[in-house]
Amino acid sequence: MQVIFNYDRNYGTKLPSAIALGTFDGIHMGHRQLIYELLKKKRKFGFQTIVYTFLNHPLQALAPEKEPPRIMLLKEKIKTFSRLGIDVLVLNSFDDFFLHQTPREFLDQLYRKILVKSFIVGFNFRFGYKGAGDINYLKTEAEQTELDVVSVPPVELEDEVVSSTLIRNKIQEGNIKDAARLLTQPYSISGTIIHGFGRGKNMGFPTANLRFSSYKVLPAYGVYLTKCFVKGKDYWGLTNVGVNPTFSNGNVQVETYILDCNENLYGQTMKISFLERLRGEIKFDSSEALIRQMELDSIKAKKLIYKKR
Repeated sequence: MQVIFNYDRNYGTKLPSAIALGTFDGIHMGHRQLIYELLKKKRKFGFQTIVYTFLNHPLQALAPEKEPPRIMLLKEKIKTFSRLGIDVLVLNSFDDFFLHQTPREFLDQLYRKILVKSFIVGFNFRFGYKGAGDINYLKTEAEQTELDVVSVPPVELEDEVVSSTLIRNKIQEGNIKDAARLLTQPYSISGTIIHGFGRGKNMGFPTANLRFSSYKVLPAYGVYLTKCFVKGKDYWGLTNVGVNPTFSNGNVQVETYILDCNENLYGQTMKISFLERLRGEIKFDSSEALIRQMELDSIKAKKLIYKKR
């Protein structure tokens, strides 16, 4: 897959191309339906496949106060798209140029650079200044040209329309099992293992503290069964997300007790995949009470691990 950082908006190709348009945060079930339709065009007509998306979330420019946390960071998006068989991933800056383009200007800009044969969009796709362009606009465009437009209908799971907003809500509620079904994979957070306060080690449960991006959406505070990928290996883990109210310094932390791992992992990159929520965050009256609860969490986790094997 070719990755184009299209800062100057000069990417062009003379190859007949099918283009999927959207924001694609999470690359969830609905997004994957767009990719499926895109690849169908390649198989049937030999079109080059392009995902045309953004480096930043459009709300960063439109309404910064409403900008949502990310399900996937840019690096995660690129890795996921590379596994889906896309030919070209075009990443644009959503800036004042895009913000103030009319739908006509947006399409004409694409036509000047790319030999567009087919557009693949979601049912609620909007583009152009103040969202003036929509699927009906594209269909009218198709009637006047040789363009093919595919509008992918909403993908539903248990009577809920799959969307990035729905998945963010599921994650923030701690409903990570449902989020995983909608994403088609467990929700994950990656970062660097850093030194913490050493309290876990003193209590017999040494934890790996993660320095993570503040742009990522965080699961509801609590303890989770996780899979941890570090130094080329997978480990089971117990991950606490929250402010550690028993010893709180007010900072949100993501710290993991990694089962069956005694290595020094400081400075290593670790990916944490959230599998099940064991409980919410609790403030304990003493270190002893916390240790007892951690022992119970560990027993519960091992029972779940046994079932998953």
